[in-house]
Amino acid sequence: MKYYLVTGCSTGIGNGVVARLINEGGHVFGSVRKEQDGDKCREQFGAHFTPLLFDVTDREAIEASLETVKGVIKEQPLAGLVNNAGLAVNAPLCHVPIEDVRYQFEVNVIGVLNMIQVFLPLLGADKSFTGKPGRIVNMSSVAGRIAYPLMGPYSASKHALEA
Repeated sequence: MKYYLVTGCSTGIGNGVVARLINEGGHVFGSVRKEQDGDKCREQFGAHFTPLLFDVTDREAIEASLETVKGVIKEQPLAGLVNNAGLAVNAPLCHVPIEDVRYQFEVNVIGVLNMIQVFLPLLGADKSFTGKPGRIVNMSSVAGRIAYPLMGPYSASKHALEA
């Protein structure tokens, strides 16, 4: 069995990614910020889904979830990490509180780096694991290449992710 980790899986694209990976025979660890979202996903996806309760901006909670994942996969590497969690702050830059811009970067950029740094050993960087190394998929946006009006903070964060 292949094991995957998907962030931001309670709705939207992340939820669809989880469904596809499970339909293809995988087991998915999915990050959610609320316990009720984890319960909903567990009910939706069944035994091949393990919820992980954390926000991608909370490094300590991410590190704690690493032990949960290790306990299930044992010596196998993760087949993939899908960094899907994100948010969009849309408004003219002159009106966006700087705290909102910082939080957008914290989620869309630093959160991705948190996930990669914590889970890279389970993706095969730790040579004690056997098998094919896993892949990292960072969900970006066309807004990372083209900045549309009123989407400055979002485009900037996705451009940073592209870089």
